[in-house]
Amino acid sequence: MPKAWLLPVPPSPFRSDVLEELGYAGGGPACIFLEAYDGPSLPGLAQLRDGALICAPLEELARTAERLSQPWQEAALQALRPVRSSLRLRRGLLPLGERTYVMGILNLTPDSFSDGGSYPDVDAAVHQAQRLIADGADILDIGGESTRPGAQAVPLDEELRRVVPVLKALQGRIDVPISIDTYKWPVAQEALRLGAEIVNDITAGRTDPVMLGGCAAAGAAVVLMHTQEEARYARVGDEIRRHLSERAAAARAAGIAEDAIVLDPGIGFGKEPDHSYAALRMLPSLRALGHPVLLGPSRKRFLGAATGRPTQERGNATVAAVALSVAMGADIVRVHEVGPAVDAARVADRTVRG
Repeated sequence: MPKAWLLPVPPSPFRSDVLEELGYAGGGPACIFLEAYDGPSLPGLAQLRDGALICAPLEELARTAERLSQPWQEAALQALRPVRSSLRLRRGLLPLGERTYVMGILNLTPDSFSDGGSYPDVDAAVHQAQRLIADGADILDIGGESTRPGAQAVPLDEELRRVVPVLKALQGRIDVPISIDTYKWPVAQEALRLGAEIVNDITAGRTDPVMLGGCAAAGAAVVLMHTQEEARYARVGDEIRRHLSERAAAARAAGIAEDAIVLDPGIGFGKEPDHSYAALRMLPSLRALGHPVLLGPSRKRFLGAATGRPTQERGNATVAAVALSVAMGADIVRVHEVGPAVDAARVADRTVRG
């Protein structure tokens, strides 16, 4: 089956003079990439090493795509179908496409790779939650178990002991949506009872067989993330995309609303740095599945591989990754330091969204 996806801006090294040679003139170009294209040459179609690229004003791309032979025409037109325009939360619809949302991380764990043990009691955790929101967080992601490589699994009762008092203390004190970072349905269930609206499951509902059905019954939105045990891939982008397509189908089959599903390629989870960079580059193809995309680059190892800096010194690199994530089509970015990420997202939004 041919694969195609929409790129919001022409990728480097396509400059304005190159676009003119392709037959494009005007502002706000968009491009459709046809992976492994093997069809005939056409005016305005640029042959690349791994496929072909068509650039035109967005409103003209459909007419251009209709000149392709079947089944490339079908793949290109599928790529033009818009991603969901909103995310369904229990409080209502969160509009997508106008700007990128910043999700602030609140780790209630002693052993997280970046900020473990930083908030040892409820008051400290509540203060940090309020600071993240004051800095511009649109969503608060609360977790009671570290998911760093090599972390020890946390018993259910201990995870509940960590997150429930904080969730109770936040009731009536904040007005942004809360996401619970867990792969255990009893934790998700209790968090949803206490006001959470999103379940962020790093296993995409594979660990707890009750998770997806429970989220559907509760009317919760879900973040489905890609991860695997070993960092071995034949084609990393294809494998991430296929896995998340299957998990989204499982979520829909369990009764979760089509517009309540978010996909996350899982930067750093079962991935070497090169795999994580590939996951960042593949965001446009992931969005072509029709669901909004979340990316969590904050302070992760792939940034250290490029900069040589340890975890706590990767703030600047995180800001760069946030801007690139927005440019590649992320709808939500998940970070520890909200203020700099908000600034990066606003500049990137202004650039790519207009």
